[in-house]
Amino acid sequence: PRTIKFFNTVRNTMPSKITTNVQHALRDTGAGRFFCNLFSYIAGFTQLLFTKPAYLDHFLRPSKHVKSVKYGTHSSQFLDVFPCESKLGKDAPVIAFVHGGAWGSGHPYMYRLLGVRLAMEGFHCILIGYRTYPCADILGQLDDVQEALSYIRRRIGFGELSSIGKNSQIYLSGHSSGAHVVAQCVLQRSKTLDFIKGVIGFGGAYDLKSQYECEKSKDVHELSPLKAANKGVENFNRFSPFVIASNLKSFTYAGAEDDGSEQKQAVSVPKSHEQKQALSVPKFLLLHGLKDTTVPPSQSENLMAASKDKFPCEMELLDGVAHSDIVTDMFDLEKEIKYLERIKKFCNM
Repeated sequence: PRTIKFFNTVRNTMPSKITTNVQHALRDTGAGRFFCNLFSYIAGFTQLLFTKPAYLDHFLRPSKHVKSVKYGTHSSQFLDVFPCESKLGKDAPVIAFVHGGAWGSGHPYMYRLLGVRLAMEGFHCILIGYRTYPCADILGQLDDVQEALSYIRRRIGFGELSSIGKNSQIYLSGHSSGAHVVAQCVLQRSKTLDFIKGVIGFGGAYDLKSQYECEKSKDVHELSPLKAANKGVENFNRFSPFVIASNLKSFTYAGAEDDGSEQKQAVSVPKSHEQKQALSVPKFLLLHGLKDTTVPPSQSENLMAASKDKFPCEMELLDGVAHSDIVTDMFDLEKEIKYLERIKKFCNM
């Protein structure tokens, strides 16, 4: 929401004659990303200062609980690792989290309190840093997330990741555009990510066409990186998890559940160069706030419907929860979050 507010502020203060040119300049030079991130830092710091000053230590400097690990050469290609702080210990499940920011802003630093909270709840939390637009479009972002996950898989239990047990199951999660990236990554590249046990989407934008229309209704579609980062309107179907899921065909795989019920898993119909090989899709948990006006709940509802008889998918729509709340509520290390129990159950805890 802070990103959309920034877009609206810029859009509403620009003369109409230069509106589109200035918006594209802000979007494509990285200036918009700089100001979005700066605005988020200031807003986050101010909010903590007046509401939770005891948490400032986690926000302003690396927590004693976190370790940063590089998985690539770019400055954005790093992992912030928060080891489990509960009795579950080394073999606790891993939640690898991809932040949002309209494909063009955001930083793991902003989510340190999420890492602390999930570690307190019994998870190993790994915040994935990745290149955002204009440094990378959707393909580069998918490459970064895939490489980060492969690095985690290779190094888990060793060296910088020695605090995580070799038998820990890995779950992938993301918020907003980050949820889009993780869903796209798993649906298009699961052949190399078959170790991912499940995907948790928080307020995700899974259908780019409808999300673009939502942005047009707010008159921020030219400033938002959505269109540029996803290679233009003509490629929206190619990079929409909803469309990919709709094109999957179902089959019954060998791992039926113990109660004798058939369990469905998905194989893609090879319609493009990125869908030539059959793929297995892990289970999904879609969480979406009913007060979300930035990414409408219909995004999760439609992906849920598209998954039917194709891959296991659960959904919970959350009363009174807005777009940022679904993640920032977990920044409060003392607040009771009901859907955390749903996440734990999903991760077999």
